Amino acid sequence: MDGMRNRSRGAFSRWALPCAALAAASAASAADAGSFRAGIGYDYTSGSYGGPQTITETYVPVSGAYRLDQFELRVTVPYVSVSGPATIIDDATGEFAPGPGGTHSGLGDVILGATLYDVLRSESAQFSLDVAGKLKFGTASASKGLGTGETDYSLQVDALKEIGDFGLFGTAGYVVRGSPGVLKLRDVPFGAVGGDLRVSDAARAGLSYSYRPSAIEGYQAVQQAALFVIFAPGNSFTIRPYVSAGFGDSSPSWGAGIALSWKFDTRGFTAW
Repeated sequence: MDGMRNRSRGAFSRWALPCAALAAASAASAADAGSFRAGIGYDYTSGSYGGPQTITETYVPVSGAYRLDQFELRVTVPYVSVSGPATIIDDATGEFAPGPGGTHSGLGDVILGATLYDVLRSESAQFSLDVAGKLKFGTASASKGLGTGETDYSLQVDALKEIGDFGLFGTAGYVVRGSPGVLKLRDVPFGAVGGDLRVSDAARAGLSYSYRPSAIEGYQAVQQAALFVIFAPGNSFTIRPYVSAGFGDSSPSWGAGIALSWKFDTRGFTAW
């Protein structure tokens, strides 16, 4: 079951495929001793979102996490740049509201997350279920369109089923949004499904699909599919490139990115 985690964590956020998790949870023996995980990512998306102008976003998150036993606490501090008449609603989905226009960049929304792994786990069935929560602080500039300036909360469950070299994974959750005075944002559920296949001892390849109703009443749902590869060329380093495509006027037309992660524990470097 420990090997299952090497592809499931972070499979559904835009840049780390994916923002919340940069790589998988560590093996149980390493987690028992306590482990630290660090990473950086780069994500680029582009789309017209049903309007006459193209909107592009660059998202560069730096993340750190500490895990002890089944519990992990993590923080993500991103740099973000947006070009076009848009305000970022949610970096996890790439959803936008009308905004100031031009090109602006700076600090994005800082995210604090926590995960309780193996809330349900069956070795015989090769199945695991985790519960995670996220607190997104409104640290990005609302006047520049880098965020809403409000705090959001979300809760989700992640499930993983392994069948030989093939894995199936899914996420279901709910987000509660703070609403700026000029824009009423909705609280909505969200979900994702996907699968992947071991292609070598050091690589896996997979496909995921995510769905989230728009935060704005009357807008189309945010839908994206992503193709990703996970490389683990060494004992402590993971590389995860991906490309994505969106469907509908609330989603970016396309995106691409990469996530890099490193792991440390009390015994030094260990494999993810």
